[in-house]
Amino acid sequence: MPINPDALASSIAGLSGLTGAASRVEHALEHVVAETDRIFAVDGAGLLLLAEGDVLRYVAASDKRGTIVEKLQEQIGEGPCLDAFEEGTPTLAADVAADARWPTLGPLAGEHGIHAVLGVPVRLDDSPVGTLNVYSSGYHEWDDGEIEAIQAFARIIASVLRGAIDAHVQGKLTTQLQYALDRRIVIEQAKGILMQREGLPAEAAFERIRRHARSSRERVADVARRVVEGETLDPRPAG
Repeated sequence: MPINPDALASSIAGLSGLTGAASRVEHALEHVVAETDRIFAVDGAGLLLLAEGDVLRYVAASDKRGTIVEKLQEQIGEGPCLDAFEEGTPTLAADVAADARWPTLGPLAGEHGIHAVLGVPVRLDDSPVGTLNVYSSGYHEWDDGEIEAIQAFARIIASVLRGAIDAHVQGKLTTQLQYALDRRIVIEQAKGILMQREGLPAEAAFERIRRHARSSRERVADVARRVVEGETLDPRPAG
């Protein structure tokens, strides 16, 4: 799926004037998602944003297939787009249906004709608040140019969202954004505590929190909040 550099530059320039005004924020997000789909020449694109309950919720998709894969990840609670959010880095799969990282999502995605997936975090105040994602019906190895391109579109979405917050737009979407920002602050604080207490790098500190949350069937933010309050997590596994 080679991306034409001139078309990419023209598309980004054309989207730069989008705003987060109250009457236009949802429309602006849908427009960016549709343009992402067009530039990548993929089979679908979508946007997930964090909502209360520590789950990513479907916000927009370019087509039915994009809607399906976004909602599947939302309902199942696993997938490359969720990992892109939690880890704060691009996550890609050449064929999610055959990828052992997502044993529940993979077969279901394959049944709906979804195979290659690329998700990148959408950041506000340097913290992920959601993910922008593209999908293909066939096997595809994503390259660095594609990753950089979708990151550029994710920055446009972040700009629209920031505009909505700065304009004090009221509504469900901005409530979600504030929740996401508050959540990430607590998680970053907990990571810092574990890094200092246990001498861990940032990624390992987050993995400690996430592993504890999964084993105890809790939300990541709830575990992080208790770490900030002084609770000690279970001892690290040996080796």
